[in-house]
Amino acid sequence: MSESEMSELPGRQHRMPLRTPRVAEAVAAQLRLRILEGDLVDGAELPPEAQLLQEFPASRPSLREAIRILETEGLLTVRRGKVGGIVVRSPTAHSAAYHMGLLLHSRSIPLTDLATARNLLEPFCAEQAALRDDHGAVGQRLRELNDEAEAVVADGPAFTGASVKFHEALVDAAGNQTLRMFAGMMESIWSVQERGWARRAADEASYPSVELRREVLRAHDSILKAIEAGDADLAGRVTRAHLKASQLYVASTDAPSVRVVDEYGMPRMDYDADRS
Repeated sequence: MSESEMSELPGRQHRMPLRTPRVAEAVAAQLRLRILEGDLVDGAELPPEAQLLQEFPASRPSLREAIRILETEGLLTVRRGKVGGIVVRSPTAHSAAYHMGLLLHSRSIPLTDLATARNLLEPFCAEQAALRDDHGAVGQRLRELNDEAEAVVADGPAFTGASVKFHEALVDAAGNQTLRMFAGMMESIWSVQERGWARRAADEASYPSVELRREVLRAHDSILKAIEAGDADLAGRVTRAHLKASQLYVASTDAPSVRVVDEYGMPRMDYDADRS
């Protein structure tokens, strides 16, 4: 972005009065609105501080506080050092899932609680996928993912990873944007728990047998065939039965609560995956 392009921030001028004790919040509000409405696109750099001060009638400390507010919200990233700058970060599905996961983690929500919510939403997603005009194509995509899982059936953790992709695609096929986002966040959080369980089970030599893994493949096959046939009722029923059986391993009565960071506080979820 050239200096001339950076001389003025794009977007509609929403003139919030700045003669308030919280000038920083007013500046943050204007920048926030431009980010959410797409006037400031993901990855774009804000103009230098001097130019921002020309546009916003605020003091340098107030401007910097506004930047900190938006940095805390995840809408801006401040790069420090020789290659400095302030970069716009639009909200993403992965970042939303990560913050939802942090909330569940902080409240020590049991895995059984998360599993119950998943059991309500995912079968409905399967029903919605079967009702789509292109349900045949949806079923074919799920078949490809199930074939990928079958190819690694002998490797427990790899099989879990492939199965996770099947369920994520199933939720994504729901069609309704809001449902996809809510159910997708839940699926992302569940996937982290399931992958962690798979690694522990493999280390302890307690991962379910290959025959039980093939039962999972057969259940997936029943789900995708129901979707291919456009049978919403059947798609919901077989998905519900599959979840009830498979979740017994991950969300057992002695399972830990939801965790999205490890024992060192490092994230277990890739909250920036949408940008890769």
